[in-house]
Amino acid sequence: MTEHATVSPEWVRGAVVAAQKIPAPGVPGEYGDAADVLRGIGLIQLDPLTRVSTAQRLTCLTRLPRKHRAAQVDAALWPGETPVAFEAFTKVACLFPLQDWPLMELRRRAFREQVRQRYADTFTPKLREQISEVVAAQPRGVQIGTIESALGSARTTGWNWSQVKQAAEFMVRTGELVITARDGIVRLFDLPERALPAGIREAEHLPPDQLRADLARRAAGSLAVMTVNDFAHHYHLSKHDAAHGIELAGLVPVVVPGWRDMAYVLPELLEADVLGGDGIGPVKEARLIGPFDPLLRDRRRALRIFGFDYTFEAYVPKAKRIYGHYVMGVLSGTELIGRVDLWRSDGELVINRIFPEPGIAARSVTARAKAAAATLSRQLGITLRLPAS
Repeated sequence: MTEHATVSPEWVRGAVVAAQKIPAPGVPGEYGDAADVLRGIGLIQLDPLTRVSTAQRLTCLTRLPRKHRAAQVDAALWPGETPVAFEAFTKVACLFPLQDWPLMELRRRAFREQVRQRYADTFTPKLREQISEVVAAQPRGVQIGTIESALGSARTTGWNWSQVKQAAEFMVRTGELVITARDGIVRLFDLPERALPAGIREAEHLPPDQLRADLARRAAGSLAVMTVNDFAHHYHLSKHDAAHGIELAGLVPVVVPGWRDMAYVLPELLEADVLGGDGIGPVKEARLIGPFDPLLRDRRRALRIFGFDYTFEAYVPKAKRIYGHYVMGVLSGTELIGRVDLWRSDGELVINRIFPEPGIAARSVTARAKAAAATLSRQLGITLRLPAS
C-alpha cells in the first residue's frame, strides 16, 4: 500500500486561510486592488443581492488593506479601456482573471456539445449570427436591451428572459461572446476576437490535458487543500475531469483524519514552514466572510474544514429562518467562530443579531463580530449601528 503524508485538520485550516492572504490591520497585504485579488484567488462568485454589498465587493474587501474602500472595487475589476477580467459560469455566474480564459476552454467545449445535442433547434446558427452582427456593430460592447431592440425581440424583465437573452447567455457559455466590461452595473456583450488579446485566445488551443493540469494547479493555489469533489465543485467540472486534472498536475495526495476522501496539495505547500492552525485570533484581526466568499461558497467544504454549517437563508421564508436574511461568518485566526445577521440601511450597517458557534464563548464572538463589522462599515463608507443590548 502506498504511504501518504498525513496532515492534521488544524494544519488544513491554517493552509486554507493562509492561501486567502487576508491582511492583518496596518499591513499592506498581498494585494493592491481588486484586480490583484482576482488574479490571486482566480475566481470571484457574483451575486446581485446588495443587502450589505455586492458579492464581489465583500470578497475583495476582505483581502485588501483596511483603508481600501468599496467604491474602488468595481473600478478595478471593470476598468474600461483595458479589461482585466471576464464573466462566465461555473454553475453560477463568476468573474475570472483575463489570463485564465484558456483554462475555461474545457467548460466551453462541454457546453458547445450540450447546445449541439439539446438546443440546436432553439438556438439556431441564424439567431446566433444575428446576435453577433449586432454586437460587432458596437465597438465597445453592447447591452442586452440593445440587442433585443435591434432584433425586434421582446424585452427581458427580471428572470423572464427573452429568447434573444437566452441565446446571448448561451453564447457567453460557449465562448462565441464574452463579457469583459460593464456600463455601470449593466453587462456588455462583446466579441472575443475584439475584447481578448490574441495571445490569450491562442492559448485556448493548448492540448486538453495541459488545460486540465493547469486548471488543477490554479485551483490548488487558491483552495490550498482540496479533494476531487472540491476541485469539481470549484469550476463545475465532471468528477472524471477533476480527477484526471489532479493526476496530470502532479499534486501530492495527503490524508486528513476524519475526511472520507483523499486530499491533494501543491508539492511546495508541504515544504512550507509557515502553516498550522492558530485557533482564534486577536479581536482586531477578525473579519466578516460573505456567503459567496471562496471560504464559504462550497457549503460542504466549509463544514468539513471549519465545522461551519452554513445555509443561505435569503430565499427561505422568514418564519423558517434560523439566523436571518443575510448572514456573514466571523473569521478569527483560522476559525469561523460565529455568524452575524446584518443589513445596510440609510447609510448605516446594522447588526441585528450575533450568533456564536457551539463551544465558543459568546463574549469572545461578540467582541470579534463587532470589530469585524466596524472594519467593513468603514470600507463601505457608512456608520455601524450595534444591536440593542
